[in-house]
Amino acid sequence: MENNKLSEVIISDYPPLHHMLRDLLISVEFPDSARCIVQAPVVPEICTDRGGVHVGVVATLMDILGASLAIRTVYPDWIATADLSIYTTRPATSGTIVASGMVIRAGQTMNVINVDISADSSRSTRPGTSVGCAVMAFSRLPRKKDTLEVKIDSVSATTFAVKGSGLHRRYLDEVGLQILDDRAGIVEIKMSDYVRNSFGAIQGGIVALLADIAGQCAARAATGQPLITKDLTIHYLSQGKVGPFQTRARLLRKTSDTALTRVEVVDRGANDRLLMVGMNTATLD
Repeated sequence: MENNKLSEVIISDYPPLHHMLRDLLISVEFPDSARCIVQAPVVPEICTDRGGVHVGVVATLMDILGASLAIRTVYPDWIATADLSIYTTRPATSGTIVASGMVIRAGQTMNVINVDISADSSRSTRPGTSVGCAVMAFSRLPRKKDTLEVKIDSVSATTFAVKGSGLHRRYLDEVGLQILDDRAGIVEIKMSDYVRNSFGAIQGGIVALLADIAGQCAARAATGQPLITKDLTIHYLSQGKVGPFQTRARLLRKTSDTALTRVEVVDRGANDRLLMVGMNTATLD
């Protein structure tokens, strides 16, 4: 890996030594200027009680991948995540979860990225098994004087992990997620350096994790079945910088083995400022 300004920012300035991105052991690679691959090992700490990686964790990989590509596309301007839709066909249960994405539209105000998600077995040389796909949209922000200076083209690969990185307990516990009312789908996370992004706001993947767990809790309570989040659509509305961050959920539809829930995330410390509106589909399979 080249020792360049962007990798120094990622490794030294952000994230801090104890941070969710480091503990997830995320690595980023650019095979060429138009594509990005983000991957992380599948470990029990990031999986549901049914053995597959939480969709909210998958969303964190999407957030890193999409931002990495979008920043390159709009440089020297900057970006903000607008929408994220994840559709899974099966859970990733072992090996490595891999997200491979490319820009499919680069506009004056909006950039759209398509992502293929697969699970690679460390014991196989065969191509990874597809576990889903995602689509992301990023708003283009005009450059300001304090916009971070980076040397985009010189970065080919990087990793967030440092010595001592990795999870030693459930990821949900490490980020401080608390289930306050499972039937109502109310879950909460307090602000900390562990979940903060480079702008001082709650990381986008954590917002997605809140929507994941809130919808899943509400779905299980409504059906009495161990449903897990399968698809997640998120509309990011604003950044949360105070906390605690709490969900509000409303069950829209259910059958014996599926449930559709509308989820909101608000910043309780900022007069319940609305950060996100999302749709969570939970199923048995």
